[in-house]
Amino acid sequence: MNLRPLALFVALVAVPAQAAPLQMEASRPDGSTIHWYLDRPDTDGKIGLVVLAQGSGCQSALKNQNIALVRQMFAGFAALTVDKYGVAPGDDPADPFGKDCGAEFNAHHTMTQRVEDYAQVLKSLGDAPWWNGQLVLFGGSEGGDIAARLSAEVEADAVVLLSTGGGVTFGEMVRQSILGEMARLSVPREQWPQVDAAFEKARKEPMNPELWSGSSYRFWADAIDNRPADSMLRSSAQLLLIQGGIDTSTPVSAARITLDMFAAAGRCNLTYWEFPAYDHLMTDSAGGSHMTDVLSQAAVWVDMRLAADAAPSCGSLPATAAVE
Repeated sequence: MNLRPLALFVALVAVPAQAAPLQMEASRPDGSTIHWYLDRPDTDGKIGLVVLAQGSGCQSALKNQNIALVRQMFAGFAALTVDKYGVAPGDDPADPFGKDCGAEFNAHHTMTQRVEDYAQVLKSLGDAPWWNGQLVLFGGSEGGDIAARLSAEVEADAVVLLSTGGGVTFGEMVRQSILGEMARLSVPREQWPQVDAAFEKARKEPMNPELWSGSSYRFWADAIDNRPADSMLRSSAQLLLIQGGIDTSTPVSAARITLDMFAAAGRCNLTYWEFPAYDHLMTDSAGGSHMTDVLSQAAVWVDMRLAADAAPSCGSLPATAAVE
């Protein structure tokens, strides 16, 4: 794989003032409530829409600091966020990754449900007078899987996938991450989590709300056999996949497989950035965070794609780059 540096110079520009997000509701087919939020800049004229898909956990999007940071980078867009099934506005549990999540969340939260919720809300916004029709999807980690799936269902213009990998199934990625962590910590093999047994139980009991490793068996049953790259290959949007080289949650090999899959399919709508010295959260080995810089570069990439008259042809843009 030939990797070469890519330099992006981010200009500081004035952005419109932000008002408090509008808190909205919609009804799912089963009668439950979708809580969603629309944050529109205080500006005249039509603007684009960015969908911000948060990662794992049962915290409300209103309390998610990563989502708040991404929002700043896309300040000129209207921003749509959607809470997960069983999450109410402002929910901020002490442990949003397991024991403090409610029974309704554990019984119903799945990635498929999230995609359906986003698609339903987007459909309701189709005739919004302020929307110029441009649609951007952004997701990191679990949210990247959501953005990948959604990109195959809606007519997005650009999609940013952060720490998503994509080239292996979600279950295989989780398996690699958990077992890799056990090996790094020198945990005796007989004490390693029984990942394969848990996944097999999820397949046999796909509606089970009991928890394993912080998520319900229902969640695992829906997620483990899905490969994000398959959804990405069905998408006609311009895709940006961002990966840290020392990410232990999403192995860099999974992202490289995605790149190879696009090359094998003759597809030219994927741009791949690999940051060799960054982890899952774009933090270096010394503990320094580079998330703001990475997101700034991603925002510039989105602006470039939206400003282009047509999709780039094969060879007109670097498919992959190691970003210093």
